[in-house]
Amino acid sequence: MKKLSMMGALLTLGLLAGCGGGGGGGSSDGGAGTGTTAKTTTEVMAGVSGSTLVLDRGSAAAGTDANADGVRDDVATWIGSQGYTSAMSAAATQLARAYQGAITVSTADADALRAARTAASDAVECVMQSAASIDAGYKAVADVRRATLNTDARASAYLAYAAAVNDTVVRAPEGTGCTSSN
Repeated sequence: MKKLSMMGALLTLGLLAGCGGGGGGGSSDGGAGTGTTAKTTTEVMAGVSGSTLVLDRGSAAAGTDANADGVRDDVATWIGSQGYTSAMSAAATQLARAYQGAITVSTADADALRAARTAASDAVECVMQSAASIDAGYKAVADVRRATLNTDARASAYLAYAAAVNDTVVRAPEGTGCTSSN
């Protein structure tokens, strides 16, 4: 099972990097894929997780992180509203921190890019190991990504990160991938 979870996590990470971050491809529907009408962040998030929490739609990729924990405040609130177990909440927070790091990393700094990619790989593995099932893990990874990359600026920053780490190699996550801060 552990080997299957690791393979699933690596596949998920590959898909996330390979698809270029989604959610901001310039479509008029906010990345929702319908091509018909624009959806508000609230409507998109309601479809993702049953939450009607309004996420920060500011123009800055970094957003507001008042407590400097590496996770945008609105995303931390959203994670808290999901009803996750404590382990899953910690894993989702680790993943949100990794995505936040990916969109704020300097794409000119190879060491920082490698660190961001390793953090993302570990965080995906942590989510997959903490989830009740593989499907729940995939859903959590996708939901956290949608919550974190919810504006064009954030999606564009993620695309720049994904392009910079494309065709690079990162070590496999160690153990569960969960950091000691979880």
